Amino acid sequence: MLKFRPLLLLFPCLGPAACSLHAKMTSKKSKMSSKSSPFQEWRTLAEFGYGFNTAGQMRRMDSDGQLTEEVFQFEVKAGDKAYNQAHYEALGEVITEEVYGLLEKQGKLNRVDIGPADPKSFIFCSRDYQSSEKLLVLIHGSGVVRAGQWARRLIINEDLNKGTMLPFIEHAREKGWGVVVMNTNMNTDTETGMDIPGSDTPEEHADTVWQSVVAKSEAKNIVIIAHSFGGVVAMNLARSFKSDFLSKVSGVFLTDSVHYQLSGDKKVDRKLEKIGKNYVGSDLELGAPVKNMFGGTGGIPRFSAGHEQHEWTSWSAMEEIFKDMEKAGKDTLEKQHSGASSSQAVNEEKDMETAGKDPVENTIRDEASHSEPKNQEL
Repeated sequence: MLKFRPLLLLFPCLGPAACSLHAKMTSKKSKMSSKSSPFQEWRTLAEFGYGFNTAGQMRRMDSDGQLTEEVFQFEVKAGDKAYNQAHYEALGEVITEEVYGLLEKQGKLNRVDIGPADPKSFIFCSRDYQSSEKLLVLIHGSGVVRAGQWARRLIINEDLNKGTMLPFIEHAREKGWGVVVMNTNMNTDTETGMDIPGSDTPEEHADTVWQSVVAKSEAKNIVIIAHSFGGVVAMNLARSFKSDFLSKVSGVFLTDSVHYQLSGDKKVDRKLEKIGKNYVGSDLELGAPVKNMFGGTGGIPRFSAGHEQHEWTSWSAMEEIFKDMEKAGKDTLEKQHSGASSSQAVNEEKDMETAGKDPVENTIRDEASHSEPKNQEL
């Protein structure tokens, strides 16, 4: 009997405007579905009868409020697809709030409002994001996910480590990196439904965050980790902030990114090809080089994420990305030290040249520089 491997077809967007429109429409459609559901009054996971155990797995609660080993069941009303879908989407909205809380409690991040006017969007930042020399920027994909999430499906059916950014945040904190978590799909206000100024699209949100947060930080070494449509957002950032990408960004590590082009600037694109990696869904061993599916050359190098399924790529490539991240930080630090040493050597050479000049000439110059001021009329 033949066994067919699941096939995922990812079609590139026709342009930034089309990609942004699709992401925004998907986001708004999800909100509309949730608001029209019969579960819109439920605000906690417990009200849905679920909770996360110590392993980060979502499990059903019994009548006494104790967690069982029973996993999530999509079908809560037999044969009623609309009801079950509405239940799933409403549950997803509550999970978003759960993850926000975990970013603050477990990730030790602060919620930071973003935008030029009300209503505002928000992101999550470590307490040291302004002062840290090393800064990690995390960008999720499109659709229903929000800040801190890679894949809602994995959060619900697997566990928090596999579906959220929490392991990446923990690693960053342990290694002394400041952290900024973008919230690119929060484009409309949940209370009023109004578009959020400065966050009307995922790309616009990212530009606003970079300009008002990242660019104003003291970071001289910036690494970006982005999943799926987050790769499109990252390329747009490279297009918008060329100088920062040339001088400060040391690594761009993508997981199954759907970007179809780089920044369009030759210098920036050469750097992206040098410092970037795209870990794609593949049945090859983790880290193995993967040829371009269309046979082309150039672009950001592709490597196997060690898993074939799109939503698993961030988790499966995580350890390799951690190595890439630390290497990028180390290489940048060495370059900075090398630059400082070269500058010091040049200054010392100038001092030696000055010291080796004719002492009489030096004396004349010194006397001229310390001559008495001319008499002034009283």
